[in-house]
Amino acid sequence: MDFITQAALGGVVGELVLGRKLGWKGMAWGLFFGTLPDLDIIFSGFFDQADRLKWHRGLSHSILAMVVGSLLFAKPLSMLHRESGVSVRRTFWFIFLVWSTHVLIDVFTTYGTQIYEPFSDRRVSLSNLFIIDLFFTLPLLVCLGVRLWRVLWRFICWYRRDRESEEEFEMENWKPMSWTLVRNAVVLSCLYVCFSFVMKVWATDRIRANLEDQVPGARLVTVTPSPLNTILWRGLAETDEGYFVTYWSPMDSKAGGFDYMPKQRELVEKFEGEKLLESLKWFSRGHWVARKSEEGKVVFIDMRFGEIRNVEHEQLMPMFQWHLSYDEDGKMRGDSYRPKDIRLGESLGLIWERLRGEQGRWEKMKSF
Repeated sequence: MDFITQAALGGVVGELVLGRKLGWKGMAWGLFFGTLPDLDIIFSGFFDQADRLKWHRGLSHSILAMVVGSLLFAKPLSMLHRESGVSVRRTFWFIFLVWSTHVLIDVFTTYGTQIYEPFSDRRVSLSNLFIIDLFFTLPLLVCLGVRLWRVLWRFICWYRRDRESEEEFEMENWKPMSWTLVRNAVVLSCLYVCFSFVMKVWATDRIRANLEDQVPGARLVTVTPSPLNTILWRGLAETDEGYFVTYWSPMDSKAGGFDYMPKQRELVEKFEGEKLLESLKWFSRGHWVARKSEEGKVVFIDMRFGEIRNVEHEQLMPMFQWHLSYDEDGKMRGDSYRPKDIRLGESLGLIWERLRGEQGRWEKMKSF
């Protein structure tokens, strides 16, 4: 998930496990270890385009890394705070919990996480949350905000040279936050995750029924939430010739239509055998289509990640796509591309419109 969510979750876990011993420093360490696995992107420049796809959310997000990292950092962290009486056991469980919850919420997304590295490169994905979901993150941010405000107030008092208040708030910052506040934040976020699974089961059942009625013989591949919510869901179905995409909301008064995208995989024949193409196929889990761009390049489109609706041109535009070509030296290139010149506000507004069950403008869009 996004950086802010990972940091907030780590901070709250730090408050729960170390807050009684370290005060605000427990949350600070949670912020650090909550974002540590995603620092794998720092080293991505050392890899070629093909290996880069497997590197992010790879080894640093594995079960092995959770255990080894926790063992590696536990004793130094305990020694750093030995005056506070923080045991090695406590720091081990703190790091393990922060690291594992980071990986867990990544597993909740469609992108997937290689938790079995280095023994297997299979990506695990439950696809019950979008990569950014404020309803999951907001309770955690409230906790983080309260703690940060207390720290900020301490520095304000120091700046004003108000010694009495400074000492008072210094003592306050070493105290753990209200257990009720932290507990409620964790409970609310967990309940939202449970809600997302309930919605996914419901959406899968309805989309499968619509698929059997409208596209007999198609195989349902994935059911994923649409951006920023868990009310509107996207269904992806496959046939030998192409893919069908549909959306479902509990507010629908009638079954949604299906957009058809032919595979056209013959367009990538000249790249067959290339390492980068094989990596793209692996990354997409075999669910991809090909197109020709206006510049004449071959476009590889990962069908799992959905599409954005260009309201101005009434056109569907795929979110995850790579433009394939050979450079002057005969080396294959696959430049990642994101849709541009999109009126994002209108596109997000259209999601809200479709969520409410209004299908008119949503289904006027032309497929790619």
